[in-house]
Amino acid sequence: MKKIFYLLLLLPLALLAQENTILANKKNEFRVDILSAIVFSKASFSYERFFGKDFSAGLNANFSNGSKLNDDFDNGYRNNSPKFEFNPYLRYALSKSKSRYYFAEFFGSYNGGDFKEIIRLTENNVDYYTTFKSKYTDYGFGGSLGYKMYFHNSIALEFIVGFGKNLTNRNKSPDVISRVGLNLGYRF
Repeated sequence: MKKIFYLLLLLPLALLAQENTILANKKNEFRVDILSAIVFSKASFSYERFFGKDFSAGLNANFSNGSKLNDDFDNGYRNNSPKFEFNPYLRYALSKSKSRYYFAEFFGSYNGGDFKEIIRLTENNVDYYTTFKSKYTDYGFGGSLGYKMYFHNSIALEFIVGFGKNLTNRNKSPDVISRVGLNLGYRF
């Protein structure tokens, strides 16, 4: 009877160890941000490569051309309209489990889009105001926190929240870079 009791006690630990081993052998993951697609009309894709037991690195790419964002830009509710963003990142797992864990992330950002401003022009000694549109690009850094869980040792569900700051072209680009998403992915 004691042997059966000990066997039942150790069975969950063996299953957990097997689950972590299966995930440890899968080093690549591809994700799609479903929150950005629904709320912001933005296509957001991520690739992540796992190194060791706690570190990973990846690249996130965002492309936006939603009608709401373009209407707000054209009607003057905002002076910039982000169109693309590339975010390389490094992550560190804060939890011991590989199937459900919290993580911290440091990311860089190369982003760009459209900028609009009202400028004053003088022609034949007559001053007038007009709208001038141009493009912007900028670089920035930031940090994020998130939670990731796996189902069936391959399907990933991830929630991430992070913010950063643009550094070089701040008179045209947005001051704050955000990384907010609900990602669905596949680990292989």
